[in-house]
Amino acid sequence: MSLERALPTLGALGVAGLLALAAPNAFATGDTGFYLGGGVGQTHGDGNFDDEAEHWKLIGGYNFGWLPFLDVGAELAYVNTGTLDGKANGHSASLDVESFQATGVLGWSLGPLGLYAKAGMADWDADRRGHGISGDPSGTDPVYGVGARFGLFGLTGRLELERLDTDEIGDLDMVTASAVYTF
Repeated sequence: MSLERALPTLGALGVAGLLALAAPNAFATGDTGFYLGGGVGQTHGDGNFDDEAEHWKLIGGYNFGWLPFLDVGAELAYVNTGTLDGKANGHSASLDVESFQATGVLGWSLGPLGLYAKAGMADWDADRRGHGISGDPSGTDPVYGVGARFGLFGLTGRLELERLDTDEIGDLDMVTASAVYTF
């Protein structure tokens, strides 16, 4: 076999070898770019509203792919809880909370699987109803959490645990299952 005929084959094998070496790094981090998604879950209140209710969540963010095995991102979310029942001033009462959250996300990625933590602030507004209750509280308080993700081809399933840490209405612990799509 002549060198002229073998050169294209050797070149193709060399390119294939380089792609094979680069493949683990390509799958080491989560998808880079903008993402949108939504989820549903359960909220547990404490204090006067020690109850559980369903919630839904809209998510948007950006994941930076700067380093292998490390996901760094920023996320905005809207969370709307169902009604938490409780007592206020000795009477039955209910509480509905909605919040806008801005968090930083830091994760560890191994292929399609990953773990992450998030921390930021939530601007929340509560609607309290019941006998002898006046005013609807609102505030800006810390929100933080941890989660796990599994993603393929831009679609990622996530399971996360978060806490909205408020003094005025008590802490809200949320477990959310969500799906996000990266563009």
